[in-house]
Amino acid sequence: MTPILAEQAFELKDNRWIFRAGLNQYSAARRVAQGCTGFIPDDEDEQVDDEPRCCYNCQYRRWLVDSFECLLLKNQNY
Repeated sequence: MTPILAEQAFELKDNRWIFRAGLNQYSAARRVAQGCTGFIPDDEDEQVDDEPRCCYNCQYRRWLVDSFECLLLKNQNY
C-alpha cells in the first residue's frame, strides 16, 4: 500500500493503523484493498464480504469494537 493511501484510509493511534471508515463500510474497504499490494485473503470462514478483495477479508485485518487494525501497515512502519 502506498503511504498516501495508508494515510487517507487509516489513522495511526497508539501505534495501531485503524481504518477510518469503521465497520460496515464495504465500498470503502473494497477501494482500499484494490490499491493494496500486500492484500492476502483470509481463510474463507473468516471472510465477511461477498467481494473477495476487501480489507474486511484480509489476513492482516484485526477486528476492533468499531473498526479494524491493519497489521500490514504496522509491519511496514509507515
